[in-house]
Amino acid sequence: MSTGEPIAATSNKDTKQHILNVTVELIREEGFSCTSLRKIAARADINLALVNYHYGSKEKLLSDAVRVLISTFDDAFCALDDNSLSPKERLKTFFIRYVGKLKEHPGLARQMLDETPHILASQDEYTRYCKMMKMQKILDALQEITKEQNERKLMTMVQQLYGAIVFPVIMTSSITEGQRNCVSMLTLPSIEVQIDGLFEHYFHKYN
Repeated sequence: MSTGEPIAATSNKDTKQHILNVTVELIREEGFSCTSLRKIAARADINLALVNYHYGSKEKLLSDAVRVLISTFDDAFCALDDNSLSPKERLKTFFIRYVGKLKEHPGLARQMLDETPHILASQDEYTRYCKMMKMQKILDALQEITKEQNERKLMTMVQQLYGAIVFPVIMTSSITEGQRNCVSMLTLPSIEVQIDGLFEHYFHKYN
């Protein structure tokens, strides 16, 4: 039975999805810096020209791959919808799961660090980033905790919390092997203990 869609169109969609799947796989294995169009074409077992035909540029392909990888954080964002938890517990659970995913995908962590100047410099990119990262859910949890109504102040809180919790993880994923030995000498508590300590100081006046 015909679906009404031309076979060629279906084949093109399959090929484009295959390219995207392979790209995501390579990023997870090797990180963004090691992912070239030639390597993607070789892993996908297709001609390099096909990759260019479907995506036009490496930037466009990596941008789509980032969207796929960010979807792996869905479990973290689900914590923000768990009304059986207090808003502070929801936020804590979100960050614990979020950091866990970043550690699973160091390539994504490095890409987020690399893209930060571009995101902050462009209003359109910043808006897109906020939507992808479901920023409103985080703002809502913070508003419940602090009762703050000023969205600018709430966004500043988000940036400060991200900086304190997430930025060290991104930086650690970016260090070289030689630097890793020095960093390993610093013994940090578990992420749960770090977040408890941060929240105790950060939210003490709202208790």
